[in-house]
Order: sequence, then C-alpha cells, then structure tokens
Amino acid sequence: MVFGRRRWAIRVIKRAGFLTRSREGKILVDLIVGASKKNPKDLPTAEQVLFAALRMFHNQAAIARMTGGLGVSPVDAESALAKLPNAAIAIAAEKRMEQFVEVANRIHFP
Repeated sequence: MVFGRRRWAIRVIKRAGFLTRSREGKILVDLIVGASKKNPKDLPTAEQVLFAALRMFHNQAAIARMTGGLGVSPVDAESALAKLPNAAIAIAAEKRMEQFVEVANRIHFP
C-alpha cells in the first residue's frame, strides 16, 4: 500500500483533534510518517505508525520542527504532541489490536 503510513498518520491526528489540512496537521503527519519509517520493518505498517505516534512527544527534533514551523513555544508544541499517544491507543483499541494496546499501555502508563 503506497500511502498506508500517511493514512494511519491522518487517523491519529484526526483522533487527537487536529485538522488534517492545517499547517499543524501537515507537520504532524510528516513527523509521524518519517518516524514510522525508522521502526522495525517486520511490524505491520499500522503498528509502525502507531508506535511512532506513541513516542512522538519525547522527540526533541519533532518539538523543534513544530516550534519552527508553527511559531509556537516549545511547551505548546510538546502539549500538542502529547495528544498523540492517547489517540494512537484509542485507534488500536478500536481496531482490536490487543497486543499493541497492551504494550502501549505499559510504555505510556508505567
């Protein structure tokens, strides 16, 4: 699937409450897609994207890109990125991805 990563990233940002056609939404999609490509290739594409969204708010480069691209403070950028993990977990639960939800809850809510 050519645009599978982008489609999953759009689902995440929509669930997190961002508009897909906004500058913020476009930056978030690009960040999630880029980060998902660094995940193990043996994972399904959906899980690669969801894991990227789960860890995105820890990524200092993502915070810097949001800050520079949107002209917001680092705190605002980090709070926007902090919405992504809950969105990723909600989508995974909705799609009955039990293993992902279990691992994500251990990572995100230790």
